[in-house]
Amino acid sequence: EMLKPTSQPPEPEVIDELTVRTAFTEREIKKLLREFKLLDVDGVGLTREQALELPQLKHNPLSSRMVEVLLDQVPSDRMSFRDFVLSLAVFAPDERREAKLKFAFKVYDLDNDNVLGRGDLVGLLRALTPVGGSRQVMKPDELDTVVDNVLEEADQDGDGAISYEEFQKAVDGSDFHSKLSLDML
Repeated sequence: EMLKPTSQPPEPEVIDELTVRTAFTEREIKKLLREFKLLDVDGVGLTREQALELPQLKHNPLSSRMVEVLLDQVPSDRMSFRDFVLSLAVFAPDERREAKLKFAFKVYDLDNDNVLGRGDLVGLLRALTPVGGSRQVMKPDELDTVVDNVLEEADQDGDGAISYEEFQKAVDGSDFHSKLSLDML
């Protein structure tokens, strides 16, 4: 029997491996494979720009930050199908809440200093609410008030930033889990 080149592993084996290594179902992985093939136009793996075209990420205001965090785990600047699914594993509907929280915290920690400080929160609110122009949702002083309120509420030790533990407590009881699941169907 001829051995296939190793760059393109036989798909059934990869799909089996990924159903074991992630919380995605076989059906979800096959759907991701179809989407991957549509995005991987040159057949050598996805670039960051191509990954941003994923329909489930495309309209998310934080998509470029999410892709940045996802690609941090990928060894090269091109994402193989295996890398693609493993990096998206956090979005599997059945993935553990803890993994989703850690991912969200990393996405929100815009300056990568392992806490959510004032700058992170302002950056987040700006990304999530259009500011300026006729569509302005929040004036700068309103933005500051919201940030003050979030810090006051979540910053338990008063150090002016939200640690991962404080973040966990703050979102406890929220439907965070469902918000961080890819809509696969």
